[in-house]
Amino acid sequence: MKNQSFSVCNLRIDGLPAGAMFCASRRPSFSWSLESSRPGTMQKSYQIAVSDVQGKLLWDSGVIESDISAGIRWGAKELESRTRAVWQVSVTDDAGNCVVSEKSYFETPLFNNSDWSAKWIWFDGNNPSAPAPLPYFRKEFSLKKVLRARLYAGCRGIFELHINGNTVSKDRMAPGWSDFNKRIQYLSYDVTGLLKEGNNTLGAIVADGWYSSYLSGRRRNIYGEHPELLLQLEVAYDDGTTEVVTSGENWRTATGPYLRSDIYDGEVYDARLEMPGWDDCGFDDSKWREAIVGECACKSPALVPKCCVPVRENMELKPVSFIRTKNNELIWDFGQNISGGIRIRNMRAYNGRLVTIKYGEMLNRDGSLYNQNFRSALSTDFYTTKGKQDITQGYETRFTFHGFRYVQIDGPQFSGGNPAEEWEVTAVVIHSELETTGSFKCGHAKLNRLYQNVCWGQRDNFLEIPTDCPQRDERLGWTGDAQIFCGTAAINMNVGPFFRKYLTDMRDGQRDDGSIPSVVPDIFKYTYGAAAWADAAAVCPWTIYMAYGDKQILEENFEMMRRWVDYQRESSNDLIRPETSFGDWLALSKITTPSEVIGTAYFVRSADFTGKAAEVLGKNAEAGYYRELAEQVRRAFCKKFLDENGLVSPATQTALALALHFNILPEERRRANAELLDKMVRENGNKLDTGFVGTGNLNPALSGSGFHKRACELYLQEEYPSWLFSVNQGATTMWERWNSYTVKDGFGDVNMNSFNHYAYGAVQEWVTRHICGIDLTAPGGKEIRFAAKPDLRLGFVNSALDTPYGRVESNWKIVDGKLLWHISAPANTRVSVEIPDGWNCDISGELPCGSYDLVLVSQHN
Repeated sequence: MKNQSFSVCNLRIDGLPAGAMFCASRRPSFSWSLESSRPGTMQKSYQIAVSDVQGKLLWDSGVIESDISAGIRWGAKELESRTRAVWQVSVTDDAGNCVVSEKSYFETPLFNNSDWSAKWIWFDGNNPSAPAPLPYFRKEFSLKKVLRARLYAGCRGIFELHINGNTVSKDRMAPGWSDFNKRIQYLSYDVTGLLKEGNNTLGAIVADGWYSSYLSGRRRNIYGEHPELLLQLEVAYDDGTTEVVTSGENWRTATGPYLRSDIYDGEVYDARLEMPGWDDCGFDDSKWREAIVGECACKSPALVPKCCVPVRENMELKPVSFIRTKNNELIWDFGQNISGGIRIRNMRAYNGRLVTIKYGEMLNRDGSLYNQNFRSALSTDFYTTKGKQDITQGYETRFTFHGFRYVQIDGPQFSGGNPAEEWEVTAVVIHSELETTGSFKCGHAKLNRLYQNVCWGQRDNFLEIPTDCPQRDERLGWTGDAQIFCGTAAINMNVGPFFRKYLTDMRDGQRDDGSIPSVVPDIFKYTYGAAAWADAAAVCPWTIYMAYGDKQILEENFEMMRRWVDYQRESSNDLIRPETSFGDWLALSKITTPSEVIGTAYFVRSADFTGKAAEVLGKNAEAGYYRELAEQVRRAFCKKFLDENGLVSPATQTALALALHFNILPEERRRANAELLDKMVRENGNKLDTGFVGTGNLNPALSGSGFHKRACELYLQEEYPSWLFSVNQGATTMWERWNSYTVKDGFGDVNMNSFNHYAYGAVQEWVTRHICGIDLTAPGGKEIRFAAKPDLRLGFVNSALDTPYGRVESNWKIVDGKLLWHISAPANTRVSVEIPDGWNCDISGELPCGSYDLVLVSQHN
């Protein structure tokens, strides 16, 4: 080591955050970043060493001459189940300095069904035709002195796990949702600290979850009639021996205080039926019944370790106001539309009093709760009090989730208990636990609120899968929403592992002919191959690869990408896509953008991305084929959809935006079509008329074609329809419609009127690239192009993005007529700077990585 002028940090496996103990891959990916005080520090080489905990070398990469530090794939024999290992990386920089990272621990779970000896168990006392009481399971057993213990837990349904009177984790809705007929997720836990020498008790509460709850169309039992539990506890003792405790024979089961729990309808809890100590030793379970024992896990559909962080409680919100309506209804306003549930403490009421907890996103004009837009979803929790009036009551939603800002609680106020003002009512925010990676703030308060709305829309809907909405009788993984928002999602949060799981579900839903469903997991079994929706199969893998630089996402999904593009080729007419469902969903244009236009444009995009993926993976023949196919489809698009003047026809904002943004048009036709798009937006009062598909592509098309000022007019527009219009109506999330509610006219059509729909938030990707000027031009942010296009109406912009290589910053402000622009790029990245039009600066072009404070002078001074 010559001189430790830099450090190696942020060690990750499969993109998971530091501290994630279990690795779900046989061939994981390794990433790290460098921190250095020396400008221009670059990695020259690296060497990864992985050993088991006994010190046996599992893999030594050797010295690799490369400056790549993201997505380095495992290069030895595939890892086996139950491997406990440590890894570290030594890095040499371009000055010859060598630094060795700290060691990072990981272990692998069970990769094969044959690793399981557990059997599925279930409760046979419920009627599966309707929501029923939740079964409790328990087993007592004796252990010697424990050295190490791992609990592997799967469920057809969702579980809450207990050991010796303690909950095992903070996970919610676990282990999650997949196509249970094809693969079943399980979770792994280090439970060493929860066990003791002597008697122990392992228990679980199991709910229907996505397995047998009502799902879209009020259909129950889509995957099965009752929830089932699978547990395998593997214990290593101090004396070197081991023992396995599994679900199967001699497990006891009964129902308790949870009388119902349903994804859409909510849960029913009767505190009088609580069973204190049920999850601890010495509890009398003589009145419980024997659990029914089902198949051995080894015969199940594929049991797979969860590859992303589960749903968890992520935040608590206190009410911002308490409302007592003229009808004496009690409503708590939390000031923010969220996904999650409620926690009530310090409530007193008579024994047996029914407390009704209703949820809503909005209030009616008279101050009463509005939830008609939930459609058939009851979205109500019921709690029955216990004991004497002076007993403090408590309840918390556990086995479902709601979309809400407001909560109405009925019942206790008429029971002679304490005043409602004394109750402690807290909103509990739950969603997949995703690290925040992006930030944005400017001098325009409404745009800051819009940014918050985009982030909240993502939090609330990235709950196990990217749902369309968290409140009504839907909450499904619509593929169109996911692909249009994927770029923004990867800026706001670390969604690499999240999309890895979602794309696995998508592969499970792909039909034999290569077509892709419109919702994933696929519960509809129809609307396959829809333009822009099915193209998520190609758009999402490529977008995630560019965001995080890990080839794993392409390796796992290339066959799906290829088969989807091949399906399009085979089902097209002269490479023109046929009419399909949805089109430019909820567009306002007077002229409909034909789905043939949308589908053919996305055919180009999917073929492009598939060719690029093939090139990355070294599949040269396929790369050439799909690049040529994309060119052929471009020519077919132009032949079919350009008029005699070379303009896109029919000329809609969406059609033009797709043609421009997807680089479909010949260079000689771009300017005229860009001018036409600019003219159409201008003559529409600087307003958009696009739907879900067009909106996310409109601003990038304008800015990328020389009409950035027009894109900014759209961004800053406050009249209907616009992003700021909903902000002016009080939105705290993105809405399904621009006018889901207006102060003037009230609520829109209840049949399709979600107040938490993230798709229109896709604009934030454009904000980051064009307003802030952070553009990652190579996978994972290895190359960064700073190209801000300031609009002085924003006053200032402060923005940052945490990439696999480190934090990127771009902050600009106007001071005394000068543009002060601070940019920062992490070590081991390549940087280029483009000076915005109308400004002069001595520094531009390619620069060493580091921090710079640029002073730009207006050309008009």
